[in-house]
Amino acid sequence: MSQNASVIMTNQSVYINESQYIGRVKSMSAEVTRKTKTLGGLGGVGGIDVPTGKFEPIKASVPFGSLAPKDIRTLNENGGYVKLRFTGVVRMLDTHSGIRKNGSMTTRLHGYVLNPPVPNYDDEQQDYTANISVQFLEVSDSSGQIFMIDFAKGLSFPQLGA
Repeated sequence: MSQNASVIMTNQSVYINESQYIGRVKSMSAEVTRKTKTLGGLGGVGGIDVPTGKFEPIKASVPFGSLAPKDIRTLNENGGYVKLRFTGVVRMLDTHSGIRKNGSMTTRLHGYVLNPPVPNYDDEQQDYTANISVQFLEVSDSSGQIFMIDFAKGLSFPQLGA
């Protein structure tokens, strides 16, 4: 069973290939699943899924409220490879004082757009959701790196303990 944890952010900003996108990207979601091996044996009461230290392929969804010609160009150039950066202000607990304060959070995502956008020719606003095969994913806040997976370099943070 999969469970998503939500962090409520305000003052969000989205950058695609380091160009800020204002008012066109609605949200971003990605689900990370660890690969597991089921262990169990004779005399046991059942099995348990134990992480192997690897991850299933990650897919991210980025819904757009509208598309402009520049969006179509950006999402199609370089073989569909894009670098996205999502930033926002999030409420955090200050562990020293016990008071909640505002902090920043950033998610960086690099990958390939699997469904390149093509314009629709009608009188309605065009909704589009970019499906991205993730090569790199990093979540950080003002105190440093929280979570990172880099499929190209074979790295992840935090490391799976033995």
